[in-house]
Amino acid sequence: MLVWSQEIITYDRSDFDLKGPVKSCFVFTKYGQEQYLFNRSGQLVQAATVFGENDSETTYYKYEKEKLVERRVENYVNGALDKTTSMANFYSYDSLPQLKIKEKIIGYDRTFVAQFNYRYDSIGQLTRVVRTNTQGRFITLISHEWDSLRTQKSTAYWQDSLPLKQVDSIFFKAGGTLTQLNIKEFDNGIPSSMEQRMFNKKGLEMELHNYIYIEKDSLYVPKKASSVRTKYNSNNHPIEQIFERGVVRQTKKNLYQLDGSPFKNWIKKITTPDNSYTTRKIVYFEE
Repeated sequence: MLVWSQEIITYDRSDFDLKGPVKSCFVFTKYGQEQYLFNRSGQLVQAATVFGENDSETTYYKYEKEKLVERRVENYVNGALDKTTSMANFYSYDSLPQLKIKEKIIGYDRTFVAQFNYRYDSIGQLTRVVRTNTQGRFITLISHEWDSLRTQKSTAYWQDSLPLKQVDSIFFKAGGTLTQLNIKEFDNGIPSSMEQRMFNKKGLEMELHNYIYIEKDSLYVPKKASSVRTKYNSNNHPIEQIFERGVVRQTKKNLYQLDGSPFKNWIKKITTPDNSYTTRKIVYFEE
């Protein structure tokens, strides 16, 4: 069965724990190097993972009037472009009478991969996704329901009359920030897993719990599989994380060196007790 479809996703500086007019950020890790480039609006325009001198994966994003119109993924293996895994996504928009977006995916070897047609309602909520590929045509329907106080929203994804996914969002108050997010996945209409995220009033994730569903007395009930609890410093950087899986519990702590700018971005992170470290090189746009 085709997995549930989601809205088109784009990224900005905040997705990479960056503040201020960042132009580029290079991240140096034990497995290689990550490179992120942004435009002046803060949108991600290029993301690369460099595994070695001749191996890399680079994603390019092209925008027109802040709308994503093209996304390309290029994979290089042994210094040569791998056309079988490299592909391009093209996006077109129609706003009348209500927003519709078409996404077409073509491989660099000129093979057709898939086409998605997204439809939205009058307030911009995704309501229907049609995927067409060599295996056929698949339709996902999405419904949205609010409670009377507008503090809880339930979004359900369906295909062939079977549930694929349910997302329950709980807010501090109507129009306020998100406090809890529950994401339940289904397999052939049967609950299979659930992810629960808890946030503080700054929008920072404080707790993450993962559950799997087990059959008990002819019912499917959630059983906790793992959890992560996070603490932050005054700069909103995670300084402690407690990982739990069954009876195993592990605590990791982070120490940061900042770049000295008014934006207080970190350029070195040391994680204990394994004493691993990550460094970043950050360049800002000139005013």
